[in-house]
Amino acid sequence: MKIDILERNYKAKDKLKDILAKKLARFEKYLDDNASAKVVLSEIKGDYKLEITVASKGMFVRSEVVSDNMYANIDLCLAKLERQIVKYSEKFVARRRKIEPELLMFFDEVPAFEKPKITRRKKYDLEPMTEEQAIEQLELVDNDFYVFLNKKTQTVCVLYRRHNSQSEYGIIETNA
Repeated sequence: MKIDILERNYKAKDKLKDILAKKLARFEKYLDDNASAKVVLSEIKGDYKLEITVASKGMFVRSEVVSDNMYANIDLCLAKLERQIVKYSEKFVARRRKIEPELLMFFDEVPAFEKPKITRRKKYDLEPMTEEQAIEQLELVDNDFYVFLNKKTQTVCVLYRRHNSQSEYGIIETNA
């Protein structure tokens, strides 16, 4: 597996990089030969953030953890990744190999998961509006996201609150 480690406002020691490489290598049994992992290490206001994205043929999983200890983040992040892989094993891994409980790093047995289901569906007309108007609408509906038609670009966009912040937003722009 190819592992890329990026450092943002954080200088990783060789020991940390070795631990990451060793633990990520344990996921190779689930992945293709051309699998890759992108690891982003960063420090934000005294806390340490670890993001791991694993891409393999037919599979893309991502995990992000923030705490006061980068070494603790490794196990937390890898446990989340393994949970995602196990949860979707029927779709991704079953073609190659059945997951055996003794191969798992963070579980004693293969957990059972409910199949996701859509329980609610909404339809509404998109009104052309500016990003500022969309922010106002998002605050009025008191939701985490708002779908709108961008007046300037004429594209469907999703406005969302970032990291439980009341004043920071992100926009997803579509190409459709």
